[in-house]
Amino acid sequence: MNNNVSKIKTLYAYEDGDTITPRMGVQIATGHGLQQYYDAQTRVVSNTDFSSYPATLFPQPYSGKAGAVVVPAAGGQWYFNNIADNNGILDADGTVKAAFADRFELTEVTMNGKKFPGLKIKANLVTPQNNIATDIYIYYQGTYTGKPFVCEQMIPVQQVVGNAYQLLVSVTGADGTGDEVISDDQESLTYTAMLQMMSTGASINDAVITFEHFGTNGWEAVANQAGVTVINGNSLTLYEAAVDGSELFRAKAVYLGKSYYATVNPTDEHDPYYIVDGCSIAGDTVKRGETVSFTPKVYKRHNGVGEEDEDVTASEGWTFTYTLVSQKTGDTITEINETGITYEKLTQYGGIATRIQASRP
Repeated sequence: MNNNVSKIKTLYAYEDGDTITPRMGVQIATGHGLQQYYDAQTRVVSNTDFSSYPATLFPQPYSGKAGAVVVPAAGGQWYFNNIADNNGILDADGTVKAAFADRFELTEVTMNGKKFPGLKIKANLVTPQNNIATDIYIYYQGTYTGKPFVCEQMIPVQQVVGNAYQLLVSVTGADGTGDEVISDDQESLTYTAMLQMMSTGASINDAVITFEHFGTNGWEAVANQAGVTVINGNSLTLYEAAVDGSELFRAKAVYLGKSYYATVNPTDEHDPYYIVDGCSIAGDTVKRGETVSFTPKVYKRHNGVGEEDEDVTASEGWTFTYTLVSQKTGDTITEINETGITYEKLTQYGGIATRIQASRP
């Protein structure tokens, strides 16, 4: 019997007996990220140049009843920076509006035999002609069996001065695509880490890269274990036994005496139970004056689409523990608990990942 399951806070919607847990998938060439780092004087983007390395976003809603990532119903809408009619990227006929056609185009992503609607970012979002200086958000609003959900993806925007570095981690599934879900169709995930100079995007090949897992004792080094966690240079391959529900792993790069971190969040669809976090915020952004709260429940995972008439009830007898992790450094946060996550604390820590661990005898 599985007596432990974990969950990392993500976007969700809960209604009418099914739980939809949305997340955004990303496809981009290995060694490149979604950031828009630009010169303060010219506003020319140095990294990543989407005109050379386009990125594709696609929704990945997870249905508790189906027990799998499911394809949204047709007719979803993409939004730029704000979910409002005038920020919708698609016209009424489902094509990209003329105002956005220079930056975006529609595409399709095939993942584990399923076809998802995709949005390709084909040009830089920061240009000398606009005044964008803060992070950009791309949203997908859709439905599955009539239940609405919203996926969100942040595009970091930052001025670059001097020799600053960043650690990027790309993911490749067993089928060669950028999916972070371990399933029957995809039995492993491979993460590849690369330290880059932010101003040029040049790779730093002599950085020392290691991998860590966040568990009950905090961050611990990942051991090389066949069929579970396999390390090959700057790559980490995870198999089903390495992921219980939803987990946090991170890559660490050491270069010129400094450490750089990047966190990833793989999910395993094989586990018999999953957590609905019950977060009071129906998204992953918190406004000034808001404080986050959690009322988690554990549900038994159902296998196979077509069980929409089956009653879904919570599994009883679970005890929940919480661990807060800084998205900026990967360090465990101890000065606040899960009831003290506010806009100010999120700003201080560059975002906070909340790991919920459910256990029962």
